[in-house]
Amino acid sequence: MGAPTQAIRDLSGILPILVLWGVALVILLGAPLLRRGPGSRLAAPLGGAGALGALLVLLRGSSDGFGDTLFAGAALTDTLYSSGAFVLLLGGFLSVLVAQTYLRSRDLEKPEYYAIMLLSLSGALLMMQANDLIVLFLGLELMSFGLYVLAGFARTDAKSDEAALKYFLLGALASALMLYGIMLTYGVAASTELSNVQSAVARGALKEPMGIAAALLLVIGLCFKIAAVPFHQWSPDVYEGAPTSATAFLATTAKIGAIVAFLRVCDTIAGGYHTWLPAIRAIAILSMIVGNLIAIAQTNVKRMLAYSGVAHAGYLLVAVACMGFRLMGTKGTQASILAMTGAVFYLLAYALALIGAFGVLAYLSSRDKDAQTLNDLRGLASSQPAVGYAMVLFMLSLAGIPATAGFIGKWQVFYAVLTGGDVALAVTMALTSAMGVYYYLRVVWYIVFEESAAPKPSPTGHGVEARPRAMTGVGAAITICCIATIGLGILPAAISSFLTVVR
Repeated sequence: MGAPTQAIRDLSGILPILVLWGVALVILLGAPLLRRGPGSRLAAPLGGAGALGALLVLLRGSSDGFGDTLFAGAALTDTLYSSGAFVLLLGGFLSVLVAQTYLRSRDLEKPEYYAIMLLSLSGALLMMQANDLIVLFLGLELMSFGLYVLAGFARTDAKSDEAALKYFLLGALASALMLYGIMLTYGVAASTELSNVQSAVARGALKEPMGIAAALLLVIGLCFKIAAVPFHQWSPDVYEGAPTSATAFLATTAKIGAIVAFLRVCDTIAGGYHTWLPAIRAIAILSMIVGNLIAIAQTNVKRMLAYSGVAHAGYLLVAVACMGFRLMGTKGTQASILAMTGAVFYLLAYALALIGAFGVLAYLSSRDKDAQTLNDLRGLASSQPAVGYAMVLFMLSLAGIPATAGFIGKWQVFYAVLTGGDVALAVTMALTSAMGVYYYLRVVWYIVFEESAAPKPSPTGHGVEARPRAMTGVGAAITICCIATIGLGILPAAISSFLTVVR
């Protein structure tokens, strides 16, 4: 193949990333014009167009059946990447819709916010596409730096500043550990390309002390990004202190990017499962138990969702653990494939429910008050039925109640680990899922059965409740999340074929 032809294929393979970079550059260059006058309303549509444009380019590429390695093996475009990128970009688009309304209601809207979102999305895409640990690290840092900025975007809010500082300092530590792990990997494999690492693992690299240390450091770095125990300490404070729209974005973007990268790395080093699988299993079990237990005690909805996110990280790590079964006979291979597909569907269901839930909180927020406690949701089903019952649906999906997308995602991961024969993980997953139903139903109780403490909407338009937002960005995001959550819960086959990962 000629060099020009290969160069075109390389650029075509990263076209969604180029679209995101291009639109982000347009927003940044046009920022002076987008700050005032009629142009001030264009930043959010441009951000949404960037995410949606990248999604359409991705779908076009998927239909064309691309699947080559790119840039001399540094990146690739397989079905794991395309399905994960679909979930990521859809979540990014919905997050822009939420941000549009929330930032304006709190006088925080600046064009740079949307440019940073697009750049973070491009970093997550690069992580998922990486076939080299150095490329994975570059994508991780590009994603993370944007998330640090978004967490502290409310610069006059002390909690937002604290959230950004904690996130940055702990994130920098995790990045340093991961980079050290990459260095040790190069020491044992003489390469950072995953195919060469796989060959080194087959030769017994993970039986050496340096190889063991490398694997564990990589696991620690990725576990921080998904807020798994014991690397979750940053999560509650960041979720609570960051602007609600930023919380929705960072909670989904970091998890999607890191889990897909996790699946790829652990699939690569499956031959050395004896080294890393016990650690993944232990972290998964701890995350499921600790996340659900602490979430029960929370009255702040954002902190509750942070701890529930720790539990969901544990469920997703169950899917990652299944990568270690790949070389354990036919059943193990089948379990690893089922786990990949199940994890991607789980991420989609989780993103829809979480963005929808934070969308409801954003809908209820105003310039003077950021809605985030159970009391803010009290009686919402009677004062604003559409929004109230939408929040009920999102809680039921996060709990994994049947007929919701969350149930299908959780069942697929559960079935995969059962197929692999890991009874301990399966039982822990089932018991902790039942435990988690309590705190989700407590939110439902406040919404449906408690009496509203807020004044009834007045015809003059005073108060948050009276603000007509049904057709604004956040209203559209909530509507899309509701329809998709119900639709995928009843007819999962409508998208399962697209999200199926083929090895």
